[in-house]
Amino acid sequence: MILRNILYLFFIINIGCITSYNIESYENKVISTESKKDSVIINIIAPYKKNIDSEMNEIIAYTKYKLEKGKPESTIGNFVTDLCLKYTDADICIMNNGGLRTEIEKGNISRGKIYELMPFENELVILELDSIELIQMLQYVAKRGGEPISGIRIIINESGELINYSFKMPKNKEKIKILTSDYLANGGDRMSFFNNKKQKHLNLKVRDAIINYCLKNDTIAIQLDNRISIINNE
Repeated sequence: MILRNILYLFFIINIGCITSYNIESYENKVISTESKKDSVIINIIAPYKKNIDSEMNEIIAYTKYKLEKGKPESTIGNFVTDLCLKYTDADICIMNNGGLRTEIEKGNISRGKIYELMPFENELVILELDSIELIQMLQYVAKRGGEPISGIRIIINESGELINYSFKMPKNKEKIKILTSDYLANGGDRMSFFNNKKQKHLNLKVRDAIINYCLKNDTIAIQLDNRISIINNE
């Protein structure tokens, strides 16, 4: 709660100190707007700014490699989905490229950088899919040319078709546990295969999961591992 209030004040400070800014949606649409400097707000908030800066500038980890966005897989996507999967007994974790808002340069990672990466209040949830619904999810990933995913390997072609996948079905289980964000679980980014599925909420924000992981693992060494491969059309 304290950190959330700090971030809110940080947001107010920046709005009060800039004349223009952009708002980006999940669909990467940009809305431009302008705001005049408000000296009253600046004066009220100024005493708190030092503490806010200190909180956001705290170094919480170090990455050996740049964590980049991209398709069919990316180091930033592998990083987020892999670490989120460690919090649960889920079989697969899926996120969306649009929800990861920035890249992280090689070197120190600050707490504020994770807020840039995941500025939304999305929480982790688990849903269950049967084998047919799993294929629908993988076809979605293939059609999109790749999305952040962990716990499975996928082969797609240049036309965005699912060719094959490698996933060992858990013994004595008819359902596959899928970890994702509540935004996507509710059908966000056209993930309709999650519609009307019972959700198990972990009461853990995606952003907090990333921050906690970084605090416990001071060095990050994520690389591409061909979890999503593209082959030529035949």
